[in-house]
Amino acid sequence: MAKTVIIGGGTIGLLSAYELRRRGRDVVVLDKGNPGEGASLGNAGWVTPSLSGPVPAPGLVGESIKWMLRPDSPLYIRPKTAPAMLGWLLSFWRFSNERAYRAGMTAMAELNRRTMADFDALKENGLEFEMYSAGLLFVCMEEKTIESVVAEFEELAKYDLGEPVRYTRDETIDLEPVIKPVIAGSVWMPKERHIRPETLNAAVVEWLKNHDVEIRAGTEVTGLAFEKGRVRGVRTKDGMVDAEQVLIATGAQAGFLSRQAGIRLPMQAGKGYSLTIDKPQLKVTRPLYLKEARVAVSPFKDTLRVAGTMELSGINLDLDPRRISAIRRSADRYMKDWEEGEKTTEWVGMRPMLPDGLPAIGRISTYDNLFVAAGHAMLGITLGPTTAVAIASLMNDEPSDFDLRPYDPERFDKRR
Repeated sequence: MAKTVIIGGGTIGLLSAYELRRRGRDVVVLDKGNPGEGASLGNAGWVTPSLSGPVPAPGLVGESIKWMLRPDSPLYIRPKTAPAMLGWLLSFWRFSNERAYRAGMTAMAELNRRTMADFDALKENGLEFEMYSAGLLFVCMEEKTIESVVAEFEELAKYDLGEPVRYTRDETIDLEPVIKPVIAGSVWMPKERHIRPETLNAAVVEWLKNHDVEIRAGTEVTGLAFEKGRVRGVRTKDGMVDAEQVLIATGAQAGFLSRQAGIRLPMQAGKGYSLTIDKPQLKVTRPLYLKEARVAVSPFKDTLRVAGTMELSGINLDLDPRRISAIRRSADRYMKDWEEGEKTTEWVGMRPMLPDGLPAIGRISTYDNLFVAAGHAMLGITLGPTTAVAIASLMNDEPSDFDLRPYDPERFDKRR
């Protein structure tokens, strides 16, 4: 029997399966590894609509040129892979301007209006996972950084993201004694949340299994089978899976399957790294963004996760120890004794990125039963539930108030 086939078992794929199953669809999830791993595993878990701005931003060209050859910089472009990525990088830099950034931020902020309600709906439907409502504290080394953070969040006030609260150096240290007195102060966004992504993914997998969704781990997809303007199946190394509908949710590798459908989806991996400390000795009570260093700190139950960096080095999972060292040094500038604990686990994952910093969410027009939900960069957790609702509504031909035009998967294809 033909089913709705979802290719990719990360957070986006799993939540899309959840929403489609709730609508009565017969769903199968294919994942070449284990569901919930990949970029969905070791990230900071932030639910932060206030960080709706796309990655390519005004001034990034100058900064990236300054940083690109430094392995310890916030944005690193590996020299030996740069020639193969030149076209993508040029496109990425072309979007690093005020007009494109404002348009992208508006589109993302509109989609983010539902974020908190959609996370609450997961809880109301019985999914059990770690979620915290402690806000997000931006810790700043310089006064001018504080001013820029406050100005940006005041501009976003129309999206009901909460008013920024400014703290002095001493007030910040009173809140979080782990912070060193070298900082200038901080800005708190009280409405933000964070989750432990592993617990969310595990909860969705359990729900899917309990509701007769087939999950095929270790299943490598090799291509799509087309017939009379539709996708009739998904080819895997284990054979064909017949399909009534197909959703490509493979993150950084979504470009491969999109090419088979005749669509240019220029997806790259913006690799991120993290360290997770089990049973840390010092307590952090809320997530911290070490602003100038661009490092995220997330406290979970019995663990602390420190994450960051953006590495453009192609699609691979090579762990560069220099990037981990850079995170450690950056965290050391702001915090004392933060890595004291029982065990530290290092991790690398591929954030899926398109040159304009927006995800691809929608239908591929040449095949009326082929859809894409991928490319969320650093907002995969934040936008996961809402993306799932949006794509499931589209695939189920439901009336929807989502404007998905900014996320058109075909927007990079000049032929269309």
